[in-house]
Amino acid sequence: ASYLAMITPRLILMRELLADTGSIYVHLDWHVGHYVKLVMDEVFGKENFLNEIIWRRSFGHSDSDKFGNIHDTLLFYGKSRQRDWNQLLLPAEKDYVDTFFDQYDPVRDERYQRLSLSAGGLSGGGYEYEYKGVKTLWRCPIETLKRHDDEGRLHWPKKGGGVPRLKKYESEHRGVPLQDLWTDISKIHNHSDELVGYTTQKPSALLERIIKSSSKENSLVADFVGGSGT
Repeated sequence: ASYLAMITPRLILMRELLADTGSIYVHLDWHVGHYVKLVMDEVFGKENFLNEIIWRRSFGHSDSDKFGNIHDTLLFYGKSRQRDWNQLLLPAEKDYVDTFFDQYDPVRDERYQRLSLSAGGLSGGGYEYEYKGVKTLWRCPIETLKRHDDEGRLHWPKKGGGVPRLKKYESEHRGVPLQDLWTDISKIHNHSDELVGYTTQKPSALLERIIKSSSKENSLVADFVGGSGT
């Protein structure tokens, strides 16, 4: 109760200070996260709740009588639908590449994945025509499909008669969109050059990710309660 009495008026003030294009990330642990979520739904509106981000801050914790607590939570809200947003991409892990880039092009000496060229079931329609004996609803106009074919980018089914797929090569893969489970940023270790001795200091990599996701160049960013120590 005392924690909520402290943070609620501050959250109200933070909302007033935020620009309409702004977002807020509140870092919490398992003690109070579920209580603060209810307060933030009230202050910022449930419709502006975007993510409960799970940050795995360590790989293990010595809890002999329960499961180890190794994650914290980031509650992510926007001020409005006008919020700034930049999708971040992470390099694909080897298991991902091995699973999805499962074909080999000997001409390019490179692996590729097969992307659907069929527009069946997609909202917004498609392009209906016949190409090399295959009549279907395509995702692209016939001129684009012919260009893909001329460039050797069509993967035709071995049995024939089916809809070809588009080759996307491994070198063209920009990355995997960041999800709400963050396992690649660890807490600051005792011997880190970042360490300043602040109890709840956040890794600069964590702050960098948040700022890049939800702001533009020269945006004003505030750490309202000085919680990072960075």
